[in-house]
Amino acid sequence: MSKFERTDRRFMAYTAAAMWGAAWLDGLLEGLLPNDPPFALVPVIAAFVMFCLLLTVGRRLPRRVFPALGPLGVAAIAYALSQSPGAGDGAVLYTMPVLWTTFFYGRTGAVGILGCVALAHAAMLLVLPASSVYPGRWLDVMVSVTASAVVVLALENRNQALLARLSAEARTDPLTGLLNRRGLEERAAVQIAHGRRDNRPIALAGFDLDHFKCINDRWGHETGDRVLVRLARLLVHEGRDIDTIARVGGEEFVVLLPNTDLAGARAFTDRVRAGLAIESADAAVPAVRVSAGIVSSSFPEDLSTLLQRADSALYAAKRAGRDRTMSWVTDGEQRVAA
Repeated sequence: MSKFERTDRRFMAYTAAAMWGAAWLDGLLEGLLPNDPPFALVPVIAAFVMFCLLLTVGRRLPRRVFPALGPLGVAAIAYALSQSPGAGDGAVLYTMPVLWTTFFYGRTGAVGILGCVALAHAAMLLVLPASSVYPGRWLDVMVSVTASAVVVLALENRNQALLARLSAEARTDPLTGLLNRRGLEERAAVQIAHGRRDNRPIALAGFDLDHFKCINDRWGHETGDRVLVRLARLLVHEGRDIDTIARVGGEEFVVLLPNTDLAGARAFTDRVRAGLAIESADAAVPAVRVSAGIVSSSFPEDLSTLLQRADSALYAAKRAGRDRTMSWVTDGEQRVAA
């Protein structure tokens, strides 16, 4: 369950209505069943009123009202139990407000609602005849509801961890471990905004492996994957912590370079190309080269514009013979230059 759903008033109101409605239905049915002990009418009526109220106007209630729903439920259950002197099993109803409050309010809510149950159930036992009261009645309830709260917290923590993992996987290229296009767009939006605010340049370098299809055809896709991983590691090694590195296509990579002018971007691509040439001595992986296109802006545009200009420069590098860097420059007119 997402954080939004756990703070959405409509969802909170309808689930609370289900809790009160279940309590009302339970009390109503128990009163109709043969040989059941007498039941307290007030809690049943109160549960029905709360059910109707939450179902009709609950989504419009102020958010500060919702934390009280759990303790109110505990109080209603304790009162109903106090009106049934026998050692019945109605205390199981405590699990509903405990589960609801723990889910929506986490550890703090769990501690609070368990404290309410402990006090309310103890007070209820004190008003019952001594013949029907023994310590185990309080202990059984507290062990049960505490275990329920612990399980909910554990499941919720695991759920959030899984959601975080899925979110990270949705933004990460599984082969190289770099960001994918979606991850790049999200990170770039923040970095470009910072560049505009601080009036600092931001550069973007696009890389494309030369003749990569030939590598796959001759050496196989497994070798091609090793080439991609090698380039990814080299980009990370040559990049800075503030740089954003992403794989945006089959053999296409992009590096966003904050606080970097065109000369700095060219120096970065030269280091990458030189490093790749040195690593090509590895006999297990064929020699490869890359073409690069770079652009820098002193007043950063949106990512799409930077990508388009870097792509134009990259295609120019391909047309000029590959294994080189070309730049998108603006000096009175926009053009691509070596």
